[in-house]
Amino acid sequence: MQISRYIKNPIITKNDVPFKVNSIFNPGATKFKDKYLLLCRIEMPDGKSSFIKAISDDGYNFKLDEKPVLTPDDHHQFINYVNWGIEDPRITKINDSYFITYTGYSKYMPLVMLAETKDFEKFEIHGLISEPSNKDCAIFPEKIGGYYWKIDRPSAEERKDMWISKSPDLIHWGDYRLLLEPEKGTWEHNKIGLSTPPIKTKDGWLLLYHGVRGFGISNLYKLGALLLDLEKPWIVIGKTKEPILSPDLDYERIGDVPNVVFSCGWIDEPDGKIKIYYSGADSNICLAETTIDDLLSLCK
Repeated sequence: MQISRYIKNPIITKNDVPFKVNSIFNPGATKFKDKYLLLCRIEMPDGKSSFIKAISDDGYNFKLDEKPVLTPDDHHQFINYVNWGIEDPRITKINDSYFITYTGYSKYMPLVMLAETKDFEKFEIHGLISEPSNKDCAIFPEKIGGYYWKIDRPSAEERKDMWISKSPDLIHWGDYRLLLEPEKGTWEHNKIGLSTPPIKTKDGWLLLYHGVRGFGISNLYKLGALLLDLEKPWIVIGKTKEPILSPDLDYERIGDVPNVVFSCGWIDEPDGKIKIYYSGADSNICLAETTIDDLLSLCK
């Protein structure tokens, strides 16, 4: 199967939002009450981003809420760190709670925020789990060695590497380790970052990541896959040599940010298939499908 785009892409555009927005893109994804749930980034007319919920019975046809479900103004004591917008949510279910990591954006640069919900109606905002500048964060769905683990992408001068850290409580993080750095001279030459929360497989923790390479006056954003050791998740045991998804079609090449495919969420099915929800050119929401076995084979 490898990877195939849904023939009716894009599955959601700004015209599907029941109020005025500049764009809709970069959704987190999960299963909730036997339905497919996307938590989508919407850029409002003032240029700031909020989140809106989309629900589907089949994973292809989505209905959007009538209003945003989480906005910068909902952040109260944390408003100074998100008052330019909240961006790019990634969802991890742990027990009966859904933990959402996302980027808070303000004059203090991007940083990682953490919120928790049980119903996607009310959100407990735990606050910052990084200093600036940091983004592209997701949490593993279970403890490993007695700790929670997260991957993120701090920026330090010219460095744009993926790091991993651990926590006893999801709030306090430490034991930072470099996980992966861009491979120079390839499709990920300039920077990399986590795309999707890890999925546990028989061979290791599987995740998607994005790679960026400068091209003229623009950048090309593509997706690859990564495999980490089950018990020592800071050890990379496999990765794709080539991107699994690149901006090839018009809806991926033409938009607010040209030549981008970018994912924040995927859903693994009981039969081993995976639905990858991604955005083209920061302007829509699309779907690609593959299988866990196919991705594992590409990583080895």
